[in-house]
Amino acid sequence: MLIQRISFALLFTVTCHAAVAEERPSTEMPSRHAELLESHCFDCHDSATKEANIDLESLSMNVAENMATAELWSKVLGALNSGEMPPEDSEPLLDADKLAFLEDLSEKMVTARRILSDSGGDIVMRRLNRREYANTVEALLGVRPDVTTLPDDQATAGFDTAGASLFLSSDQIEQYHATAIENLKLILLSRRHPTAKTVRIEPEEYYTQHYADAAEQMRDMGKRANAFLSQSEKPASEFGLLDEYQAKKQKVQEWLPLMENYLARPETQTGITLIMTIKQGGYTKVKLPTQHPDADGKYLVKVRAAMYPDADERHHYLEFSSGLGTGRKLLGWRKVTASMEDPQTIDFEFTHEPGAKQQVWVHQRSHQDRGDKNLATLDMWDNGIGTPPGIWIDWVELHGPLPSDQTIAIETARDSILFERPNDMDESEYARQVIRRFAARAFRGSQPDEGYLQRLNQHYQTARDQGQPFTEALISPLSIVLASPSFLYQVEQSESANGRELSPSELAVRLSYFLWSAPPDDELLRLAESGRLSDPSILASQTERLLRDSRSRAFIEGFVHQWLQMERLDMFQFDGVDFPNFDNAVRENARQELFETFSHLLENDLPLDKLLKADFVVINDLLAGYYEIEGVEGHEFRKVSVPQDSLRGGLLGTAAVLAMGSDGQRSSPVERGAWVLRHLLNDPPPPAPPNVPQLSRLAGETLPARELARAHQEQPQCANCHQKIDPIGFGLENFDAAGRWRDQEVIGVGRRRYGRWDDEVRFDIEPSGKLPIGQSFANFFELRDAVAQHKDAFVRGFTEALIAYGLGRPFGFTDQELANQISSQAKQHNHSIRQFIHALVQSPEFQTR
Repeated sequence: MLIQRISFALLFTVTCHAAVAEERPSTEMPSRHAELLESHCFDCHDSATKEANIDLESLSMNVAENMATAELWSKVLGALNSGEMPPEDSEPLLDADKLAFLEDLSEKMVTARRILSDSGGDIVMRRLNRREYANTVEALLGVRPDVTTLPDDQATAGFDTAGASLFLSSDQIEQYHATAIENLKLILLSRRHPTAKTVRIEPEEYYTQHYADAAEQMRDMGKRANAFLSQSEKPASEFGLLDEYQAKKQKVQEWLPLMENYLARPETQTGITLIMTIKQGGYTKVKLPTQHPDADGKYLVKVRAAMYPDADERHHYLEFSSGLGTGRKLLGWRKVTASMEDPQTIDFEFTHEPGAKQQVWVHQRSHQDRGDKNLATLDMWDNGIGTPPGIWIDWVELHGPLPSDQTIAIETARDSILFERPNDMDESEYARQVIRRFAARAFRGSQPDEGYLQRLNQHYQTARDQGQPFTEALISPLSIVLASPSFLYQVEQSESANGRELSPSELAVRLSYFLWSAPPDDELLRLAESGRLSDPSILASQTERLLRDSRSRAFIEGFVHQWLQMERLDMFQFDGVDFPNFDNAVRENARQELFETFSHLLENDLPLDKLLKADFVVINDLLAGYYEIEGVEGHEFRKVSVPQDSLRGGLLGTAAVLAMGSDGQRSSPVERGAWVLRHLLNDPPPPAPPNVPQLSRLAGETLPARELARAHQEQPQCANCHQKIDPIGFGLENFDAAGRWRDQEVIGVGRRRYGRWDDEVRFDIEPSGKLPIGQSFANFFELRDAVAQHKDAFVRGFTEALIAYGLGRPFGFTDQELANQISSQAKQHNHSIRQFIHALVQSPEFQTR
């Protein structure tokens, strides 16, 4: 396969002017600890013995002397943490000595990691990450590619913009090539687009008879089971049963009353009542016609519906989802407020992607796990029927496919590639011009060399000689362009005098990928070509334009998601019985709340520290219901004022942050405290060692969170970190695992069936604690106030994260002065988020390689 060659050295060239670093903290272990090593370790690990090939006698006391030294100190830390060393037959360490040693070593290791990961201001040329690749292809072709088969973004710590973690192999280039072919076919080869039409679905025509049949089958099964069990001569097979076990199971049809109740409702003769059925995930749903690959475009769903007033508010929401097979994508939610006497019509739009086959459903709000079925079962035990219905649907209409922004984008992209051919231009020359123009656009202003273009033309001609039609023959060379390093990498090979300053076109690319995660548009490229983009005032105005463009949403979601480590929101399933209100709808809208809040601060030039404490929240009706905030109607997110004593207002009161500080079952003071230290106080604790001993003596005991934490603090290897982390987490213990307020911690005990425990134990919550810097607090409100007083630390942490994200490398000690300058400039503008961004873009570090 032909790709434009870029030398190995260029792919990994490092290119950025390093700022003057402040004096680095010491990584030298105190000399008293050398005596501890000598007295307890040298018998086995001196230079002569080197048991297990470990020589501690020649180990430098400077933890960060080099990577090998740091790795050996890490092994020492792990061995002491686990209790593996000293061995049982040796003299044990005094707890005080062990605690002091581990405390010092943990702190030195944190500093050492930052020193050894410091790039010295260098930026590794990097591959487009998945987000950027998808946006880039969409900008070029109008279609959004499937990136699930493409290389992962290896940012296990930090951001997915870090060049050092974005690898690419020859096999992966083949994946990019295959993806390119698939997407080029979608826009270049003719497809039959169906005309728009309206399909009306009257759900009672299927569901009423469906449930009548189900009820009759249940009655019949119960009769046959009873008939078999009442005699002993005939085998189960003569009754249509497998065996006695099945007969006993089917003797009582528990869900038959639900079916009969459904059929007895007069409204089910003219529509569908949304209920939970016996099957897992078996909520009744209206299935819309399948949208086939060529039927891409925008669709409008209209639902005429009403709500049952006695149902829980959660059941007053319609949920729209799509998917075929086991996969399901949540599309959105709409609240039904109309009465049965006067139903309302709800509109919902969705876009069907080109080349996909999509099935869309309309149903009630759902849980991720078996929660819906379990809740219905428990309700059935209580009332004999099941979960009462919340919504009745009269009819559903599907309109489409209609023209959409994506339809226009595809047509524009096709016209741009296959531009109008002049009358005096023959086919071969036209093909050469198509390839040349496409490669120049794909390479984002970097002109392809003539030899490369000639080889691409040969690929086109070979396809034509094999009998392929003109447009189809173009797919081969154009797909090669989209698998080239010049497309897949952000190439920076400046020819300036000092060899480090970015060219205007390279600056345009870096700016657009920073704020849009996408290539520069025509305006930005024109300014780059004219050389005017390097003018600070022009650069500032373009930065502002990019921030106000809707494409800056990519920056908001990409940065905030990784900065706040929001991947934890998807790590755990929340049991639907324990947390009936924390369903898919709340999880997704809680995630959106953080993006919308950050966006609100950005758009309105509000101070960054409003994320610590604010007199408002940015929510919609669904989250307002979860937070028990009245007067919010509509699915759009908007600013809502809250009183001073509100639980909400600031990151610490958001469902997303609180849910991330749990395991889906119990809140975790450790996770929450560490998150606050890491993201709000810019004082990250050392990573938890992989070999912390289990507290086996507590196995089988039911203890509150504070007691569990206190037990950990009894261990010298655990005490140092937990004494710093846990008290902050205690201040958040009034929030359960899903972020709802509670006065007691409730723990289920005994056997569990369908999510319900035999019994439960309750513990009063003690939310008092102390910050590491000494401020005490009695409850959540005082904790939030105490954290808000440390906005300088929060600002510093945000600045360091922004630098790492924007420059595509970990923040290092050489960036200290840059962080000082950015923070200082933003402070002059009341810490407006956009001022942090402007300061970074205007810095020499952003404009150099």
